[in-house]
Amino acid sequence: RLLVDPQQPGAQPYSVPVTAATTHLGRAEDNTVSLAIEGVSRHHAKILRRGDQVVLIDLNSLNGTYVNNQRVVERVLSDRDEIRLGGNCRLVFIADDPSRTSPVEPATADAPSALAKDLAKIRDEMDRVSNTLTMMGKQATNQPLQSQAAVPDASKQDVLAMSRAFRRLAALYQASKLLASDFDISKRLSAVLDTAMEVTGADRGFLMVRDETTGGLRVSVAREMGQDMRAGSPSMSIAGRAALAGEPVLMTDSNSDNQYSGSESIIRQQIRSAMCVPLRIEDRVLGSIYVDTRSATHTFNEEDLELFASVAAQAAFAIDNVQLYQRMVETEKKRANLGRFLSPSIVEEIMRKDGVLELGGTKRIVTTFFCDIRGFTPIAERLPAGTLVDMLNEHFTAMTKIIFDFQGTLDKYIGDEIMAVFGSPLNRDDDAFRAVSAAVTIQARNHEFNVKRQEAGLPPFELGIGVATGEVIAGLVGSPDRMEFTVVGDRVNTARRLCSIAEPGQVVIADTTYDLIKNRVKARAIGTVMLKGKEEAVHAFEVEAILP
Repeated sequence: RLLVDPQQPGAQPYSVPVTAATTHLGRAEDNTVSLAIEGVSRHHAKILRRGDQVVLIDLNSLNGTYVNNQRVVERVLSDRDEIRLGGNCRLVFIADDPSRTSPVEPATADAPSALAKDLAKIRDEMDRVSNTLTMMGKQATNQPLQSQAAVPDASKQDVLAMSRAFRRLAALYQASKLLASDFDISKRLSAVLDTAMEVTGADRGFLMVRDETTGGLRVSVAREMGQDMRAGSPSMSIAGRAALAGEPVLMTDSNSDNQYSGSESIIRQQIRSAMCVPLRIEDRVLGSIYVDTRSATHTFNEEDLELFASVAAQAAFAIDNVQLYQRMVETEKKRANLGRFLSPSIVEEIMRKDGVLELGGTKRIVTTFFCDIRGFTPIAERLPAGTLVDMLNEHFTAMTKIIFDFQGTLDKYIGDEIMAVFGSPLNRDDDAFRAVSAAVTIQARNHEFNVKRQEAGLPPFELGIGVATGEVIAGLVGSPDRMEFTVVGDRVNTARRLCSIAEPGQVVIADTTYDLIKNRVKARAIGTVMLKGKEEAVHAFEVEAILP
């Protein structure tokens, strides 16, 4: 459940259940939890139940959604998390069963299984060494006193094996904690590199990640590398080789390693020993991680490389999880943005097609729809501002829902006017019929509202609607700082002009629309009308009803 603290004078905290699959939060009345609080957007956020998880998602709100004072786009909620919507609405999430709401990262199923295999291998090795030491202890107890001096020498190999097992276990434990660390990619990459340097005893290091868009490698974080990051340096060559080939690279000792001993750059940079391993997830290489040492007393060997590779394997899972999480956040953000002007069914269809929109000036046949409130200025002059805004919000919410029900696209609100498009960004064979059906339904719904308005002593809204079908340009229009998806063209202007001549309660359509739906509607010819700004007359029709 949620404890809601409005933090406004005279407002008392209250509790609301969060039991539905989706709970919507916002200022508008159609939300599951309506919050008439300053700073809260009309549709501010939503809470989803995903199995045992409870997930909070911001719906591109103006003032942001915060969990424990950190702005979020999406967050799995834990018991007693403090949520803030804007600056004045405070909520506390109370889990019915706190043990079932601990944050779990997306798509981590493979990482624990890989970690479990490594830990099982270490346990087997430690058990074997433990059994060996136990047997040696028993033998030592039964041996004569003078022969016991040989026991320590005989167990050196096993003691070393035990030491390596503990060292690797500690390193893997440290790496496994990265799987539950911060979702900030820069913080996680820094933690990966620091862990790798700590467990290998390296002096320097850096981590390269493959760009998901370009496929190129770039250095994301480095420690103590100085000027040795330029292209062609031995460090970069080794790291690039590991990433491109997908295989580890080990330079045990530059003085004796035949491949590197004669390298002038290795000698100049005083690199004594180096190694690099790819960050690999199955057949995908996410990048590589490089470490080296300049110490004369410390060189890397095959055991160090094995340890390094184990840490890198867990680190790769950690990085992959962050990237997956970021993709999920972007997907949900895109879904929320699309949901502002597209019907839910169109949003889902676009998302199933990998979220690809044909933007940027595409020619297409669409049906454009304009709905305007007649005599709005005199109404606005008579009513208090708060009452007028409430009436407009009720009107826009109900009429936009009808547009969405008929799978139209909300283009924009222009004052008291609604502009909608049927056929963009996705077109259907019956775009014109759905647009006209939405117009007739809106007039009927507005009549119902007017009955209630008059009963409440409020003025009615009288609507005029214009509809026209034809070729337009659909795409992103605006400036680099602010763009919106809309349609422009002669038929858009025609629809708006038809709206302007429509009488209260009328749905006026152009002949291009009528020709597509004449067998499905009851309509009468208005005649040939001259529209402002157009040289040619337009044949117009009034739609009276949709035929059964």
